[in-house]
Amino acid sequence: MAEFHSDFDVATVQPAKAGLVSEAKPVVSAWVVLLTLLGLTLRHFSDGDYTFVVTAGAGVQCLGFWLLLTKVNSARSAAGVSSKMLEMYLIQLMFRLSSTLIKEGYLPIDRSGDHIYQAFDIGSLCLVFNLLWCVNKKYKSTYESEFDTMPVWNAVPGLLVLAMCVHGHMNKSFFYDTVWTFSMHLDTIAMLPQFWLFVKKGGAVEAALGHFVACIVASRALSFAFWFYGYQALKPRKRDGGGPNIAGYLVFASHAMQLLLSADSCFTI
Repeated sequence: MAEFHSDFDVATVQPAKAGLVSEAKPVVSAWVVLLTLLGLTLRHFSDGDYTFVVTAGAGVQCLGFWLLLTKVNSARSAAGVSSKMLEMYLIQLMFRLSSTLIKEGYLPIDRSGDHIYQAFDIGSLCLVFNLLWCVNKKYKSTYESEFDTMPVWNAVPGLLVLAMCVHGHMNKSFFYDTVWTFSMHLDTIAMLPQFWLFVKKGGAVEAALGHFVACIVASRALSFAFWFYGYQALKPRKRDGGGPNIAGYLVFASHAMQLLLSADSCFTI
């Protein structure tokens, strides 16, 4: 009887281990590719400046969307994925790229800000487009719209008005400074519909979705590390009239909020 139980346990555990290994392989492979790309960028397309961290953050975010798309296509299901979250990221990336592809004010000083930073954002934008198509068309029957109910779009007009009223002047253009600031505010609320969906479902999260959330948290941590010092650059110069660094404090607070919200949700889901 003991021998029978031993055989039974092995037969039960081995498939489970095989499943875990098969799930982990694409995640590990994606991280290896990203770290290799970041290493090559740091060595050949970077000045080694501290501001490289924001480029790394954009790369980790791109990895997160890649892992999410891989999960959706491999499972042939959009269950657990918020379409509203993807919509927020779609317009957020479009607005940020509208600034960073044309103006240099909010780019990292590091040479990686010349092309690599924007390339990661373009990659994220393409992945988000693909994910939206999967959620709303390809695997629409599996999309859990009954849980994706957060009225996040109601906040967008208010955030646009806030960006128009309070923004930095790094781009030296009312339009492009507003566009970048608006994208920052959208970034702050973009993940909220996804966390709302998690809560509505009872807090159960698949491992693949957990990897996506972890990438977003890591990306926000790197962005915060950049703006922890960078916000001081937004302080009005004396020759321009001086004054308190309201825009800088807002940028600092926004990135701190992004990190706190994503980290809190990561540890509570």
